[in-house]
Amino acid sequence: MINNRSYILLLGGLIGILSYFLLRPEIEFFSDGPIQKTRTEVEAKARHLASDLGFSVDSLALYFNLQQHADYVESLRDSMGKDITPADLNKRNAHIQSWETVIGAADEVQTIFGTGGELFKSVGRLKIHFSNNGNVIRVNAHQENPNPTFVMGDSVQAVATYVVGDVMGYNLRNYELAGDQNIDSLLTITEGQQASGSLQEGDEALEFNWQRKAGVTTGPEMLRLRLSPVVREFDNEEGFRTEFGYSTEQFVAKNRLEPEELNRGVDGSEDDQLWYNYIFLISILLLAILVFIIGLQNVIKGKVEKKRALFVFLIILAATYGWRSIYFMYSYNPFLNNIGMFAVTANTLLFSLVLALYGALAYISWEALARSQNQKQVDVIDALWRRKFFVSETGAALVHGFAIGGIAIGLFSVLVYLSGEFMYQSDSQFGYAEASIPLRLFTINLSTWNNALVVVVAQIGFVYGILNHWIKKNWLAALIAIVLIGFFDTVLGRMIGVSGGAGIHYVLYTGLAIIFVYAIKEYGLVTVLTAFWLFSAFFMIQPYLTAPKTEIAYVAWVELGVMLIPLIYGFVAYRFGISVSEVGEYTPEYEERRANHLRVEREIEIARESQYKLMPLQPPKADGIDVYGFFLPSFEVGGDYFDYVLSEGENGKPEALTMAVVDVSGKAMRAAMPAIFTSGLLLSRMKEDKPAKILSQVTAPIFFRTDKRTFITCALARYELESRKISIANAGHCKPILKRNGVAEFVHNSDPKYPLGIREKVEYQDQEIILKKGDFFFMYSDGLPEAENEQGERFGFEEVPRLIESIDTETLSANEIAQEIKRTIQKFSNYQLVDDTTIICLKV
Repeated sequence: MINNRSYILLLGGLIGILSYFLLRPEIEFFSDGPIQKTRTEVEAKARHLASDLGFSVDSLALYFNLQQHADYVESLRDSMGKDITPADLNKRNAHIQSWETVIGAADEVQTIFGTGGELFKSVGRLKIHFSNNGNVIRVNAHQENPNPTFVMGDSVQAVATYVVGDVMGYNLRNYELAGDQNIDSLLTITEGQQASGSLQEGDEALEFNWQRKAGVTTGPEMLRLRLSPVVREFDNEEGFRTEFGYSTEQFVAKNRLEPEELNRGVDGSEDDQLWYNYIFLISILLLAILVFIIGLQNVIKGKVEKKRALFVFLIILAATYGWRSIYFMYSYNPFLNNIGMFAVTANTLLFSLVLALYGALAYISWEALARSQNQKQVDVIDALWRRKFFVSETGAALVHGFAIGGIAIGLFSVLVYLSGEFMYQSDSQFGYAEASIPLRLFTINLSTWNNALVVVVAQIGFVYGILNHWIKKNWLAALIAIVLIGFFDTVLGRMIGVSGGAGIHYVLYTGLAIIFVYAIKEYGLVTVLTAFWLFSAFFMIQPYLTAPKTEIAYVAWVELGVMLIPLIYGFVAYRFGISVSEVGEYTPEYEERRANHLRVEREIEIARESQYKLMPLQPPKADGIDVYGFFLPSFEVGGDYFDYVLSEGENGKPEALTMAVVDVSGKAMRAAMPAIFTSGLLLSRMKEDKPAKILSQVTAPIFFRTDKRTFITCALARYELESRKISIANAGHCKPILKRNGVAEFVHNSDPKYPLGIREKVEYQDQEIILKKGDFFFMYSDGLPEAENEQGERFGFEEVPRLIESIDTETLSANEIAQEIKRTIQKFSNYQLVDDTTIICLKV
């Protein structure tokens, strides 16, 4: 909710933004030097310059990139003092930024390059730098590829004056030749001299150096032009013709401390950059491995909202692929041949897929962790996923996000100021790319939201969540999270760079990590996501903010309007939106599945307990008998059932033992319920009636109360203790076995032998046998003979009598015999029963 602390945070955010504008001249690269030319204007200048230098770019390709020469600023500050700020240099029109233009061969490149300089080395013809106000400050022709420039003329004086004055736009009256050069005494080439061969193509280039006259305060301090003589011969329908002129090899307009090469790195020394690259790669690898492992674990465990994960995957994929495709379209695509186009498309798609998978798995892990830790705003995110946007808590989350974002802007600005450094744009792996994209208002939002989503979910939310999962002390988990988030954001999530090395970056982004860890702990992910987006978008518009041209400045003002929309919506939603409690509590699919699974497990456990309670816990005791039985389910519950009941006579003495083994078709719960039902029917009659009568009476209710797919086999035996007569009835069950004098044989029953439930009426028949002392009677279910080993071989019905014969039934008790049978069958099947197994052993 929005309370007094919220308004204090909003005040802090406002102070943070004001702090930035107060410190902007000291820390912002584009302060007092906003972008003054659009890419379209620079392209028009490049085409016009090419035409003035004697060639057309219609058959060539052009590459544009706005560069920030941060290393030049650093060298100036080292020479002139740290008090010199980017704003001072921009006011003096120092060339601390320029539009790099590469003119080269079209349809020849098979790969992409990290910089325009690499592209120029490969297929370049001419590389041009335009200053921020549109002046030509560098022209370099490739030393090996053909030089397309050609200015016709016999007089080198005239050509040099034309190139520097008319083409490059510098007033030579404000300059004088450096040293002892005298342009009037330099070679003046006449047609006759060219014809006689006094100066031929390939002769040493002519170089002219001018310096600004004393008292002149405008324009670069030095100018340099290098020309090479060129002779062109034409033999066509009009006849043979020779043209004399010069090609422009190099033009430089620079100040005294300005380096010759403008587009050097911006991250410090080569050693520092190399170290940073190693850390970059290692950190990507470690975090990616962690995200992928834990994310896949959650997927395997089923802790994933599939629709949400797919949506996050598609959003990141579309945003990443879209931004990179637009960038390549306006940069490298004109240089690419078919193979190069395919390579770039495949590379872009692969990169986008990997990043999208990374983001989706990070979201899966974060959500699972956040739910288990009861993190804040999970219910808000649930409401958003359920398309309930006008929610009071969502509005509060947005408002708090703006407050935290403003504080982050202020803290970052103060830390940059205290470090003595300045910030510059670094929106992608290609440096500063947005300025060269005509659709920059669209791509700025595309990149900032996509970057915020990936960074906040993976490098803030996931890291914070997993550390809280691993570390029980909250303060320690938060401290380690700040250290790691600062590190990961330094190398993986920054869209704003700083002139210092990697150490300065780490200090700055660790400071931000303190704010974001506090925000995710106290508020939640939606607030942090909003804050990080505001932070990134705010700094991305600074190069356009005070631009003199509407077609440039509109980017900043429109984006500011876009940035205000969530804030206004947040206040409105908080004031008039419904409460998140009205949306209703949300239970993820995987938690519902888990709850259902637990409920089923509990129901199965109840059924298992009920089933076991229906079976005898202890065998009956009586003189002249030793009986023992057991039930082994192949699942938690099964369709087998056994029972033995001791009947007493009128004098209270035991007179008969009735034994039953039941097997219901099917397995698990489908078989357990009919087994329980059948046990009740049998138990009510086992003490009084004979086996055949019992089976004949229960078949009708089983027929009517079970479905047609269910049938029940049952073997019943009643042993009279005094007469030793045993009566056996069999309803389609396994044949009992009688072992006498060491020989075990099946006991055959008379027909009918239909299983219970097959027919409504069946008149079963008893088979009567007189047992002798020392006889062993054995009843069992088909789980015993149908047990399988690892090779898929069954134990077999014929092996059951052999098993009984192999056991010393004379000396072992019924319990010991039963355990021996259990061990044998479990060992045979490697403890993996394919069906329920039930036995009853009776010794006389």
